[in-house]
Amino acid sequence: MKSIVLHSLKWVAIGKILGQSVRWLTTIFTLRFLFPEDYAVIALSSFFTSLLWAFSKNGIAAALIREKDVDDDILGQFYTLTIIAHTSLFLLLQLLAPVLAGVYDDPRLEDVIRVSSLTFLISLIGFMSGTMLNKEMRFKKLSMVDAASESVGALSTVFMAWYGLGYWSIVFGVLAMETVRQTGYLIRAGKWVRPGKLTSKIKGILDFSWKAALQATVGYSIFNLDIAIAGLYLSTTDLGFYQFAAVLAMMPAVKVLPLLRQVALPVYSKIQDQASQIEYYFLKSQRMSALLFVPVFWGVAATANTMVPAFFGEKWVPAAMIITLYCLSMPMRSLEQLFGPVLKSLNKMNVIIVNTIIFAAILIPGFYIGAQFGSGGMALSWLFSFFISFMIASYRSCRCLNIRFKRFIGAVYKPHLIGLCMLTATWWLGQYLMQSMTPWLVFIIQVFTGGVIYTGLSLLCARKESMELINLVRNRNSK
Repeated sequence: MKSIVLHSLKWVAIGKILGQSVRWLTTIFTLRFLFPEDYAVIALSSFFTSLLWAFSKNGIAAALIREKDVDDDILGQFYTLTIIAHTSLFLLLQLLAPVLAGVYDDPRLEDVIRVSSLTFLISLIGFMSGTMLNKEMRFKKLSMVDAASESVGALSTVFMAWYGLGYWSIVFGVLAMETVRQTGYLIRAGKWVRPGKLTSKIKGILDFSWKAALQATVGYSIFNLDIAIAGLYLSTTDLGFYQFAAVLAMMPAVKVLPLLRQVALPVYSKIQDQASQIEYYFLKSQRMSALLFVPVFWGVAATANTMVPAFFGEKWVPAAMIITLYCLSMPMRSLEQLFGPVLKSLNKMNVIIVNTIIFAAILIPGFYIGAQFGSGGMALSWLFSFFISFMIASYRSCRCLNIRFKRFIGAVYKPHLIGLCMLTATWWLGQYLMQSMTPWLVFIIQVFTGGVIYTGLSLLCARKESMELINLVRNRNSK
C-alpha cells in the first residue's frame, strides 16, 4: 500500500506542479489587469456555483469511489444520476441568478452566474471517466489532463484580461479549463459510460451519497459563507480586496489539498478494515502536512506587506494585512480537511455532520460580527472562530477514530512552534528593511531568511519528522 500511495502522490504532484506553475504566473499578470470591483462579482458568483459543485463532487463522485464492487450496470446508473443532478443544478442557477443579483444589488451577477453554470453541463462529457480514473488510482493519466486543462484555463484568462475583458476573462477561462479537462478525462479513460435505468441495486449507495453530498454542501457554505455575508455589508471595493486576499491566501491549499484528498479517499477505502493502518497513515499525513503547510502559509503571512506591491502592484496594497490575518488560520484549515477522507471511508457521516454543525454554530456568528468591522474584521474572525471550532471538531474526530487526541496534537505541534519563530523573525526583518529597500529586494531577503530559519530549526528540533519527510520523497520506508 505504501508504494501505491507514493506512486499516486508522485503523479498527482507532477500534474499539480505543472499546471499550477503556469497558473501562478498567469495569476500575477491577470491581477495587474483587474481591479477590486472585478473580483467582487467573481467572489459572489463563485460562492454559489462552487456550493452546488460541492454537492456533486462529494456526493455522487465520493459514493462511486468508495464502492468496492462496481460493474457496468452500476456505472450506467451512476451516470444517469449525474445527468439528472447536473442538469437540475444548472437549471437551479438559471432560476436563482436574477434573484441573487437583486439581493446583492449587482446586475452583473445575473449574467455571470448564468454563464458560469454551464460548467455543470460541460462536466457531463467526462465526469464518470474522471471519477473512475480516480477510483482506480490511475493518477498519471489524471495528472496530465489536469496539468493541460489548468494551463489552458490560465493562459486563456490572462490573454482575455490583457485584451480588456475584465471579470469575464476569469469566467471564460474557467469554461475553457473545464472543457479541456472533461474532454481529456474521456479520452484518457478510453471508455464511454452509457446512462442506465435506475434500479434497487443503487438504493443502498444513495444513502451514503445523499448524506455525503448534503454534508459537503452545508460544509462548503459554512466555510465560505464569509463571502456571502461580506457581500451584504462591505462595499464593492472592500469586498474585492477581501476576495483577493482570500484567493491568494488559499491558493496553496486549494491546489494542494485536493491532491491529498484525491489520493486519500481511495487509499483509506481500500484499508477501511485495518484500524492500525488507518491510524498510521492518518497521523503520518498530519505530520507531513503540518511540516509543509506551516512554512508556506505563515511565510506568506510574514511577507504579505512586501509581496503584494512587488508582484501585484500598489492598487492591491490594502489587502496585505487581510492576507496576513487570513494566512495565520490556514494551517489549521488545511489539517481539518484531512479528517474528511478517513471518516468518509469508514462511513462515519454522522460524525462529519455533527462537526459541521459545530463549525456553523461558531463560525457564522463570527462572520456577522467581523463584517461590522470591515474586511480586516472578517479575516480576524476567521482566525479566532476557526481555532475554537477546529479544536472541538478534531477532538471528536479523533475519538471516533480511536486515536488519542494527545497523539494528534503531538504529530503537529512542532512545525507550528518552529513556524512561529520563523514568522516573527521574518516579519520584523521586513518592517526594518522596508525603510531603505525596494519591496522586491526585501521580499527576496525575507524568503531566504525564513527558509533558513525554518529548515534549520526543523532539523534541530524536529529531526525525526524532517527525516521522515525526506525519506518519503526519496521513496524509502520511514516507519
